[in-house]
Parts: sequence; structure tokens; C-alpha cells
Amino acid sequence: MTEEAQLPSPSNETPSPFKNLTGAAIAATLATGLYAFTNMVAHKLATAPLQTTNTLANRLSTLVRTVLLALGSGITMIFAVIALGLVLLTLKQVFTAIFSKPQDL
Repeated sequence: MTEEAQLPSPSNETPSPFKNLTGAAIAATLATGLYAFTNMVAHKLATAPLQTTNTLANRLSTLVRTVLLALGSGITMIFAVIALGLVLLTLKQVFTAIFSKPQDL
């Protein structure tokens, strides 16, 4: 096995605004869905009382509930920030293309 896989080299060109906005739409859709899911889980966990009087079980269930909500909120925020960043990158590219001086060749 002396042959190596021929992988295409990454291009150095910047992505188009259309690709940026497509990625932003995907990230915003995921963030919105995860936000709705996290709210549903938070509501279900808040309305479901614990059925035990054991202190250790209460602490463990509180820990698990907290971790679930923290992960859901964190992942939601990550996708929301990605969507916002892609929109801002698109605006920067558009304004740069509009206001840049033509290059002398």
C-alpha cells in the first residue's frame, strides 16, 4: 500500500454570499428547532415532580436535568451565533464589493 489518496486541495477563494446565506439559513433553522426542543424539555421537566424522597436520587436527577438544559441551550446558542456570523460575513462581502476601488492590472 504505497499509494496515497489524492485529496483535492482546499481552494483559497472566499465563499459566495449565496453560500453564506444558505449556511446561515440552515444554522438558523437548526437553532430554532433546538430552541423549541429545549423549551419543550424544560417545560416537561418543570411540570414533572420527582417521585422519590431519597436525597441522593434527588441530587442526581437535579444534576441530569441541569445538564440536559445546559447542553440544549449551549448547542442552540452555537447554531444561532454561527447563523449571525454568516449573515455578517455576507454583509461584509457585499459592502466590500460595492465600495472597493477597482484594481489596476
